[in-house]
Amino acid sequence: MPKVLVIDDDEQFRYYLVTLLERAGYDVFSLQDGSRAQALLVAEAVDAIVTDLYMPHTDGIEIVGIVKRHAPAVPVIGISGGGLRPEDPCLKAMKALGATVVLTKPLDMATFLRTLREALAGSAKPNSSGVTTVPG
Repeated sequence: MPKVLVIDDDEQFRYYLVTLLERAGYDVFSLQDGSRAQALLVAEAVDAIVTDLYMPHTDGIEIVGIVKRHAPAVPVIGISGGGLRPEDPCLKAMKALGATVVLTKPLDMATFLRTLREALAGSAKPNSSGVTTVPG
């Protein structure tokens, strides 16, 4: 059973993602922000990370950097509450640091789960900007 770490400061959305992933058969860890992500990655092997882009303390961009230093093969799926344009600096930073995919809220359950399966299988394909962006 793949292990997924969910990091999101929105308690309701985090609960939604954890519940969705558990029902889909994943073993899920969750954090309310990224400040403990590094310690968790050292203590636990995870197969994928789903992180909000905009959070206090440690944001999604910092999470990608931490993951790529400690577990470079682990796919990172970023989630943003706003519509991202290809020239968005956060999207460019996610690309530069190695995020696999960036999705926008509201998430479509089927699209999210398919994207996660593809990321775990290594078949998620970036678009011309270098990061796959999938609207909810």
